[in-house]
Amino acid sequence: MNRLPFWIPVLPLLLGLVAYWLYWQGEAKAFGAVVAERIGVPVETAGFPYRIEARAADVAVRRQTRELSFAAHASRMVVNRQPWRTGHVVLQAEMPRLQIALARLAGMRLDVEAPAMLASVRQPGDTLERLSMHFETAKVWLPLAGGPFDATNFELHLRETPGGAPQGNAPTLPVQAEARIAGTLDRAGVDFGIDIPLFVTARAPLGRLEIWQNGGTIEVKGAQLFAKDKPLADIDATLAPLPDGRIAVSGTIRSECPFTVKALFEGRAPAAEYRARRARTMTLTGDSAAGFAVGDPEGASGGPVRSQEPPCPVPHR
Repeated sequence: MNRLPFWIPVLPLLLGLVAYWLYWQGEAKAFGAVVAERIGVPVETAGFPYRIEARAADVAVRRQTRELSFAAHASRMVVNRQPWRTGHVVLQAEMPRLQIALARLAGMRLDVEAPAMLASVRQPGDTLERLSMHFETAKVWLPLAGGPFDATNFELHLRETPGGAPQGNAPTLPVQAEARIAGTLDRAGVDFGIDIPLFVTARAPLGRLEIWQNGGTIEVKGAQLFAKDKPLADIDATLAPLPDGRIAVSGTIRSECPFTVKALFEGRAPAAEYRARRARTMTLTGDSAAGFAVGDPEGASGGPVRSQEPPCPVPHR
């Protein structure tokens, strides 16, 4: 019996490898060109065979319109995706700084400066399905809240939901985008955690700022504050644009530690407080120019607490 030469069974494998190499090269060249065009600096491609990486240094991207100011800087950046998944990219950046501001709205500024960032973007078509950014440590300025805050495990998430269902039973417009801000913040020794889901409503998909300003809102549903990793308060609120560029805020805060939360919002050091036997409600009002006011807790506390209930967590380091 004659044996086949060694190269005959290996030949299909070699041909397949060469074909995949040519395919990878084409995808890498196209991907590198797209990334270079977006960030404005040359890139190097690598990552064969499982992914395509576009690497760049000294990245500085600026975009300025009548409505939006955007700037992103990084000392080094790597953008990668799998060759067969064109709609999903992962981005790693060293020494990133992001600056986003809505020029015509007071207090709508987001600024993040960090040693490193890991981000994921999923956009297979025209709709942004998911944008997620994670910073282990960062210095941040937040919309309406100001800053700077020293943040740990800071996360930003965003996705578009064109024509989404309205939030709750109130007569709000359809939800066109959802966002989430989470992490632990520290300023002047006051340390607290946040987990804030946001639902942006408007009459149509958010192609321009005017679309949102024409009756749109930002609905805060089920936001939470934490102290020492323990729940401190639940917040629901509505943010609405005013004709002069301010953002009006109206909502409620529920907490078993109402005076601790009130002091936190007012920038005061909270006094020692025991948890109430049931959550008490406070109003949250104000706007992005004048600041916020927290009303006094409503209702009775349920009688003397003494030391029967656990003490409230103190939001200090």
